[in-house]
Amino acid sequence: MNTQLIKYGYFWVPGNEFQELVLSWKKKVELVEPDATYLHHPVHATLFLFYGEKQKEGEYVSLIEKKAPIFKSVEWLVFENDAVTGGDTLTIGLEKTVDWELLQLNFAEAIKRFIIKPIEYPNEWSGRFKISHQNYGFPFVGKHWMPHVSIASLQNKSFIQEAIHMPIEINEINCGELALYRIEGETHTRIYAN
Repeated sequence: MNTQLIKYGYFWVPGNEFQELVLSWKKKVELVEPDATYLHHPVHATLFLFYGEKQKEGEYVSLIEKKAPIFKSVEWLVFENDAVTGGDTLTIGLEKTVDWELLQLNFAEAIKRFIIKPIEYPNEWSGRFKISHQNYGFPFVGKHWMPHVSIASLQNKSFIQEAIHMPIEINEINCGELALYRIEGETHTRIYAN
């Protein structure tokens, strides 16, 4: 039997108010850098990425918690010289709680038996990132995982400096759902949300 290798994303998808805020920032970035990485991805925080088999999607979905914990606060977070993109990634950081850490770890442990190969990156990992990548095929599992919603990864440093001096006005941080997406290139297709 020929196994089709599919990339999946286990995401937290925020409620409407937060989505609208992120989309408004994506539009601002598009005006200054229309080819910025992540610009056209759906609004989400990545909990886990993995390669699996399409015919086992139902089993992957069964591992997803039925309710998302609550994020407590948001702030600008910039990944300078991002190891994944090579640019500076502008994000809205989310405060991680023990509940979120356990939710991510529990999924990583449960999905481990289904993972066909590790997620490939353009760099070599070291330290805790390397250990996580060896154990789960994804370098961001554990205390070093920093939950965030990406706006875009761009080269325009002055835009980022202007952005991070603007207040993030958001009230609906506790509203959101856990979802599983099929990722094919830049196309993200939601196959489950609770």
